[in-house]
Amino acid sequence: MIGWVDASAGAAGNMLLGALLAAGAHDAWLTPILMKKGRPAHMLSVLAPATGVDAARALVFTHTTTIGLRERSVSRSVCDREVRTVEVDGRAVRVKVASWSGRVVNAQTEYDDVLAAAAALGRPPVEVLAAAAALARTLVADAYRHETT
Repeated sequence: MIGWVDASAGAAGNMLLGALLAAGAHDAWLTPILMKKGRPAHMLSVLAPATGVDAARALVFTHTTTIGLRERSVSRSVCDREVRTVEVDGRAVRVKVASWSGRVVNAQTEYDDVLAAAAALGRPPVEVLAAAAALARTLVADAYRHETT
């Protein structure tokens, strides 16, 4: 679903995004736009499962100034996922390893784990992210080697 919200949303917009995700939306985001007559606004986009559309709609109408929504159905393709763990200087960082048609295609670090490890290690998050991402790439490379042997 898509709705337009006045530009004063600010922190309220962030709270709405959190509420939508907590209510089961797969994703939600705000995009700055310029409406007719030069009015600044945000376009709210929500990806929700069919069973969660009514709840998402209610949150949008009760938490924003919008008085109408445009809705359309979309399909969704997702990779199979397995959560693995890598260690950066003794700190665990979870990695989502994604597979498509039985082949490992990607590995992404959990950013909250990167932030926690960085804080515990007294290192900048960008350094810990780089180290964890390098280790995550080895998970993909190792899987590829096993598939080709």
